Amino acid sequence: MAEGKTRIAVLGGGVGAVTAAFEITESPGWQDKYEITFYQLGWRLGGKGASGRNRKAGDRIEEHGLHMWFGYYENSFNAMRRCYEALNRDPSAPLSTCLGGDNPAFKPHELFIICQFWNAKWSQWDLKPPAIGHEVPGDGQIPPLWEALDRLLDFLHRHYLDHVPPKVMELMIKGPPPHDIRGWLERFGLLHHHDKDGAGEFLAARATLQKIGTQSSIDDVLRHELMEAVAGIESFLNRLNEALTSHFATKIEDLFGIEPVVHRLLSLLDLGFYMFKGIVIDDVFEKGFDHLDDQDLREWLHGHGARKFAINADALRVAYESIFAYEQGSYELPNLAAGTGLRGLLRLCFSFKGGFSYKMQAGMGDTIFAPYYEVLKKRGVKFEYFCRVKDIVPSPDGTEIDRIEIGRQATVKGGPDNYDPLFDVKGLPCWPSTPLYEQLEEGKELGKEGYNLESFWTAWKDVDEFTLEKGAHFDHVIMGISLGAVPYVAAKLMDQKPQWLAMQHNVLTVQTQAFQMWTRHSTPEMRALPGQEPSASDDVEHPVFGGFAQPHNTCADMSHLIPRESWPEDCEPKGIFYFCGPMVDGALQPLFTDTNFPAQANAAVKVRAAQWLRTNGQFLFPSAVASGDYHGGFPDTWDFRTLYEDGLTGPLESEVFDGQFWRANIDPSERYVLSVKNSTQYRIKASDTGYSNMVCAGDWTYTGLNYGCVEAATMSGMEASRAICGYPKIIFGENYPKT
Repeated sequence: MAEGKTRIAVLGGGVGAVTAAFEITESPGWQDKYEITFYQLGWRLGGKGASGRNRKAGDRIEEHGLHMWFGYYENSFNAMRRCYEALNRDPSAPLSTCLGGDNPAFKPHELFIICQFWNAKWSQWDLKPPAIGHEVPGDGQIPPLWEALDRLLDFLHRHYLDHVPPKVMELMIKGPPPHDIRGWLERFGLLHHHDKDGAGEFLAARATLQKIGTQSSIDDVLRHELMEAVAGIESFLNRLNEALTSHFATKIEDLFGIEPVVHRLLSLLDLGFYMFKGIVIDDVFEKGFDHLDDQDLREWLHGHGARKFAINADALRVAYESIFAYEQGSYELPNLAAGTGLRGLLRLCFSFKGGFSYKMQAGMGDTIFAPYYEVLKKRGVKFEYFCRVKDIVPSPDGTEIDRIEIGRQATVKGGPDNYDPLFDVKGLPCWPSTPLYEQLEEGKELGKEGYNLESFWTAWKDVDEFTLEKGAHFDHVIMGISLGAVPYVAAKLMDQKPQWLAMQHNVLTVQTQAFQMWTRHSTPEMRALPGQEPSASDDVEHPVFGGFAQPHNTCADMSHLIPRESWPEDCEPKGIFYFCGPMVDGALQPLFTDTNFPAQANAAVKVRAAQWLRTNGQFLFPSAVASGDYHGGFPDTWDFRTLYEDGLTGPLESEVFDGQFWRANIDPSERYVLSVKNSTQYRIKASDTGYSNMVCAGDWTYTGLNYGCVEAATMSGMEASRAICGYPKIIFGENYPKT
């Protein structure tokens, strides 16, 4: 070690930990101040976002689940753009730039389909969120709260114009606004607008929000105008209900059963308005979102007047499902902290740039963690793989971390920091789905038995152990191991610090499950109804489905990744589809000595996936149906011969399904971190661990989002870096809505 340098030990390699190291190496003169070493379980970086290439099956991408980036990921894209600039790949190389150019790592995605179970059958609701402005994610600008709400009201207004039946709009135009609203509309010069579509209240409310943007604070006059805006739109919604019931000559509740378009119209208007109303009533402009987190989002909406049909609407259900917001993985226990959920929805839907979402053009490991690794390695950061953290030991007085106990899982030939983790797939550096055994002294034995070195339940025994001592091996620690593993690697912190114990008890986690399938037919062929010609649009747009049948409620067409894999040119798959959802927790977690548990859990995921396809696949893929009495006794069920398996000709369905990929995310560090009510205050900040020489990094810490996603983990990593070196000074959205 160079004289005077601070040695930083990074434990774990997820988004938070990697971002922290990257930001430290972005700080001016960092080489003269710090030495950074990662100690990583197994053979790859990534944490819950790790992916690998299966070298025995076409170098196919195998993920932990379904990963997409969203257009509001301001910090994530900002860091990734800087990473790709530092990587400086040849413009003709795969994934040569982050955004833009001929070979970008991310491309905008438009088509989302909300699935609705209507009249005992599934129907689909196609959504294509329009781009907002011309900004690019990562440019350092986040729309303030007033602007996000302005976009919300604009969306609700356009939704009304696009979906209300013409005859109903005529009734709205003919009927004058209530007397107590007229003066408010006149004040904004918008009373005449009521004659155009009967919804002048939206424009008047937006005018008030735009006033907020010109002032440094909200005075009593503006507060009064906001309350008038709430009353005006609520009056509009009441008149709309009256017009609908008058036109259809039936109650709204009865109308929902025969007119799904009316349900979609009113449910989104209700949800959007009561979000707006609650934000005004509860003074979120001044108090922020956290003070709402003592309630579940549905409870909070209901408390402000949202009706049952809106609270149970598919659009809100998708919001819960997208972040696995179910205690113990049970759909009977939905739980999402109101302020956290509300902030997330506003950022997601009304702060995105360039596109609502972005699909990676390779696996998560290839797109995110390989570039980070290559840049960090080039900058001099060290990586020691096959290092299993066993115990983080604080000093007796509780002021700092004294030592870290580590088990050496395997011996790297040439020395512990000599492992080269990436291999080439069509010119792209990628992580393998298993270790590169040829670089390990124990490689033959590990490969022969297929031991999983990332599992807490592995039967493989460490080949050695060693201790990192404060002062001798490290001066500072970045704790990047996820929350679920804290009781097993940092129990002494919980014994010593009440805040660590409280966080463990109150910030909950959940198991998840996922599977991927490769098909012999293209998306248009799979999506076409029997007897119909395939649609060319499906081949271009590769839809993402939300709100579908449990447990795999979220599905994505990832067929754009076929060129990134290495299948035989004369016999490659035509489609790739990813599925994921929560996984119900068992009554008790098996002891880690029960080494059969992972295989049993994965087998259960496999059975559920196959049965799920039999019972639900025909809606998503109508042409992939086999008539006849199959195992489940269904007259029309999934045709497993549709699935692709390299090397099999005329396979049995059991054989071809065995060729797909599935996984149970059961390990403590893989469990998804929930955002249940009454938990936000128990999240510790990255810089406030209670130990002077340790910071934390991960989506489980207190950030400007507080739920499980890449953006939250990135923000946490940035906060960890700032606590160590003072950089970056600005983290976008850290104190939203204040900044």
